[in-house]
Amino acid sequence: MSGISGAANLLQKIKEVFKHSIIYGLTSSLQSVLGFILLPILTTYYTTATFGAYSLLLLMSALASAIFYFGASSALARFYYDEDSLLYRKKIITTALLVTFGGAILLLFLALIFARYISLSLFQTDQYALAIILTLAGTAAVFLVNLMTLILRYEKKSFMFFLVTILSVLLNFGITYLLLTRFKSGIYAPLIGLLVSSTLAFLVLLFNQFKFITFTLEKKYFTSILSFGIQASVAGLFFYILEWVDRVIIKDLLDLSQVGVYSLGYRLGAILNILVIMPFSLIWAPTRMQYANNPDAETFTTKIISYYTIVGVGVVMISMLFGMELMGIFFKNKDYSDAAKVFPIIMYSLLFYGYQGILDFGIYFYKKIYYYIIISVFAIVFNVALNYWLIPHFGYMGAAFVTLLTYMFTSSSIYIISNKLFYMRVEWARVISPLIFLPLIYLVIHFVGLDTIVYKILLLCLSLILFFVFWLNGSERLYLNKIFKFMNRKNID
Repeated sequence: MSGISGAANLLQKIKEVFKHSIIYGLTSSLQSVLGFILLPILTTYYTTATFGAYSLLLLMSALASAIFYFGASSALARFYYDEDSLLYRKKIITTALLVTFGGAILLLFLALIFARYISLSLFQTDQYALAIILTLAGTAAVFLVNLMTLILRYEKKSFMFFLVTILSVLLNFGITYLLLTRFKSGIYAPLIGLLVSSTLAFLVLLFNQFKFITFTLEKKYFTSILSFGIQASVAGLFFYILEWVDRVIIKDLLDLSQVGVYSLGYRLGAILNILVIMPFSLIWAPTRMQYANNPDAETFTTKIISYYTIVGVGVVMISMLFGMELMGIFFKNKDYSDAAKVFPIIMYSLLFYGYQGILDFGIYFYKKIYYYIIISVFAIVFNVALNYWLIPHFGYMGAAFVTLLTYMFTSSSIYIISNKLFYMRVEWARVISPLIFLPLIYLVIHFVGLDTIVYKILLLCLSLILFFVFWLNGSERLYLNKIFKFMNRKNID
């Protein structure tokens, strides 16, 4: 009986993770979804060179957000469950908020002083100085909002979380669209939209969550937040450099137009981040700490790895099969058509990147954050060297394949090191076989020539059959059969 109850308990935990991933994760992904929805509009109004410049502003935003939040939200995720006490949580939340607010003020101060210099260094003109100020101000507002929404997730305030997020996204879209189409604000439109919507969202959330603010603070909490957070911040900075350095190299070796095309392909590939990686990681970070000492933790994590794999492979495979047709529907500017070659490789790369948030449990649990930094330094050297070698010969497609190799390297390194600290069992056959299947699909479509819609539908059907017969185990097939039978009965009724 204990074995049955244990299995039921494990299933319940897995269902909880995926349920909260849908509620909180997908809601948190709305800003990224907005960025994706805006792509057809931006590429209509922007030349490839302007879109390239906008992409470099996003790079600046990513780097600034990695540095100036001082890792406070990462530290809050790590320490929130250490004590089950309301007073403790008030203290740790207030400490994290003060640290984040200090980082935001510092970022705004530096933006006002150095915007012109940054514009001259990056674009060889000072015309982007105001855009840089708006970018960094919006970045500061965003990481303040991220901390406040983290509190909502931990307190399971799902309705408030959804309401504020959806209103912020709608306001952002409305301002951006109006400025872009009516007032012809060009590159400023999305920057102003993000700044205004994020600032208002932060003020609303601060008022709503003011009950978690306390003036009874302790030095040890600042020490804990900053000690863990600054390591996480530096590690995040290196990973952002790793993600964006290829665009800087493309600008150096090619031109802004090539940056624009490659950046569109990269952002299309990042749909995997919106649909799978971000929703999963947002709930998995606190959940794994909550169940860290549970006797079923090892089996629980093993299944999570397998299920992440198959969900991610499914999304990537559908994109490989039908992404080009979808891109033809939504993107009318033919100057960006070559981005269709880039995004399947980037999406496959990001699938490997997503493993890091699961396989790093030993590093995360034992607070050995410096390992991220060491791995990132080696990865950046590896990435830069390969990009400078391959881009002159293969253009931005060389950069796409370098991204794949880099994320395979970083995820493998994290797993090897983390596993020495905290052993994680992996169902290797169920993980590796789908990962090998994806390149075969890509080769069949692009090199064998089976690229008509009929062949693609047949490939999808074949993949579903292989998944049901060979990937699922007996209990999982039985569970799916029960779901199908239940759905059929509901349809009949």
